[in-house]
Amino acid sequence: MKKHLSLSLILLLGAQLSAQIDRTQQPKPGPTPLIQLESPEEFRLKNGLTVLLVENHKLPQVSISLSIDHPLLIEGNKAGTNSLLTSMMGKGSKSITKNEFEEEIDFMGTHFHFNPDGAHASSLTRYFPRVLELLADATLNPNFLEEEFEKEKDKTLTAIEASKKDVKTAARRVEDLVSYGEKHPYEEYVSKETVEQITLSDIKKAYFSIYNPVNSYIAIVGDFKTSDVKKQIKKHFADWKKREKVKVEFPEPTNSVETEIIFVDMPNAVQSEIAVLNTTSLDKNNPDYFAAILANQILGGGGEARLFLNLREDKGYTYGAYSRMSDSHKTKALFKATTSVRNAVSDSAVVEMIYEVDRIGSELVTDEELEIVKAKYAGNFVISLEDPETIANFALNIKTQNLDPNFYKNYLKNINAVSKEDIFKVAKKYFKSDQAKIVVTGKGSDILDALEEIPYKGKKLNVSYYDQYGNPIDRPNYSMQTPDGITANTVIESYLEAMGRREKLNEVYSLIERAEATMQGMNLEIVSQKNNQYQAITEMKMMGNLMQKQVVNKDKAYMEMQGQRIDFEGQTLEDMIQESVLFSELNFDPKSIQLKGIVDIDGKKAYEIKISDSKSNFYDTTTNFKIQTIQTQEIMGNSQTSTIKFGDYQLVNGIYFPHTTTLSMGPQEIDFKTTGIEINTQLDETLFQ
Repeated sequence: MKKHLSLSLILLLGAQLSAQIDRTQQPKPGPTPLIQLESPEEFRLKNGLTVLLVENHKLPQVSISLSIDHPLLIEGNKAGTNSLLTSMMGKGSKSITKNEFEEEIDFMGTHFHFNPDGAHASSLTRYFPRVLELLADATLNPNFLEEEFEKEKDKTLTAIEASKKDVKTAARRVEDLVSYGEKHPYEEYVSKETVEQITLSDIKKAYFSIYNPVNSYIAIVGDFKTSDVKKQIKKHFADWKKREKVKVEFPEPTNSVETEIIFVDMPNAVQSEIAVLNTTSLDKNNPDYFAAILANQILGGGGEARLFLNLREDKGYTYGAYSRMSDSHKTKALFKATTSVRNAVSDSAVVEMIYEVDRIGSELVTDEELEIVKAKYAGNFVISLEDPETIANFALNIKTQNLDPNFYKNYLKNINAVSKEDIFKVAKKYFKSDQAKIVVTGKGSDILDALEEIPYKGKKLNVSYYDQYGNPIDRPNYSMQTPDGITANTVIESYLEAMGRREKLNEVYSLIERAEATMQGMNLEIVSQKNNQYQAITEMKMMGNLMQKQVVNKDKAYMEMQGQRIDFEGQTLEDMIQESVLFSELNFDPKSIQLKGIVDIDGKKAYEIKISDSKSNFYDTTTNFKIQTIQTQEIMGNSQTSTIKFGDYQLVNGIYFPHTTTLSMGPQEIDFKTTGIEINTQLDETLFQ
């Protein structure tokens, strides 16, 4: 009886409390929380090294950050030197081998890495003295071995080769060039030619130029005694020899005098990369800083921002559209709005992006928009304080960027003080649509004519043309003539004839294909089994272990990876079902495919057949064999473009099959070799469940 009485009382009190709350009104925000950040204890060694210490005994762990505040560097014809230097740091020292160093790090469970601006390590308190010693040893006494240098150099060259035709890589390269201009540190890119000129002597020279205690800082946060750490720092870092600071001069970047399109031709692109860019002066000391980052958040900071809502949610042009407002105390800052869209809507996407950049600087944002971004920034900021490395970064920023000591303590207060009028003012000032460079990287034969017709403020936008390395070129000519009588349908029929004739292919009711590849030194095996009933299963194994399985069963499809199952639906499901057929060309609708023309594929002339907005096939004009497919798919909310190349066609039971297949996704490339093909083997129906 008592239990029922207590429950009734609780329900009654809850009802009374609910009645007193007007749920039609949004609760008023509480006062801005006071951010309590411990001020670091600071001291400096005679060699100029500055040390910042923050004791925090909540957890038995310590975080160490080494930050080198070096100027922006120009590498010239040896671009990639500093990247190679970074990759060689942290691989032992003159007193401990690489293997011994790595084994000890692993044993202690320590997080340890070098970056272009220093290093970071974190460990449990009991291992901290040894971790600090190892960090000092690896920093002050690197063991630059010729063997390690050649190994890292080969890795870099391999990565460059793999990314040669990656559209995103080309886009970012040209975007940096046109944003910052020639002879600016951010304009440089690493190429095969520059890396091949780098020697081990260059690495050593770069080390002595960058690693200088005069402009270096060590920040330590965590469970330690300040008096003990001071002794350890002096013991391990006092002998670090100071040198003259490096002085680097470079021209400041400039914007266009008017809005212009910079087109980068990538014939293999199935999507266009679009970036709206302008440089400006903005650092954390600027009174406009907080309003500027909130304005960017409203424009393109996430799924609730204007660019995303317009280009994805409203127009359906893309899987995402975003913007970023950087800040810099060493050179000009960069505003950048970006998206990846289907070729067919490239010009429309440019128009909508300019519209949104213009709009935020021509009308006040809404109260709701401002409240959402303030809440998002506040939440992210508070959560970030749980990471000791964040506290260390705050302390370093205050020192290296000459910030007010209370900059981060007042962070939320300054965020909340931003008004709609502030957003309006800074958007107009820092998002310079009338001086923007709009870089569009894509397939010119599909998109260039439309780009050249885009109007803006009463006239067509000027278009200039570049190759993928940022070199100005003449307008590309896409008028390569196809022979009379050649159509999309005749190309497909010629392919089927070359494969073994349509009648022969129609006799196939099942197909099993096995292929192998090597990836990062590990053996990769793929087994594909299909029948003519829209059923297919593809299994990928690495070192004999099943890594991924993809199944299509008539009107269903799913993928299993690392124990997780993903069921496909919508357009992705339809694409999967169509891909499950034995020979897709047998089912092509002549009315839905389009001959785009003749293109060059690795030195071979090929007919390009557009299968859909997301897929194109390429057929050799001489052999009629299919030599390449480019396709874009949405996988787990992300857009992924893959290029598949086919070669080494061999006869199997009267049908020609490719025996080499190269799969490229972004900069990664995998070469498969066919090890077996079985035709018309009875398949077990349970495979497709």
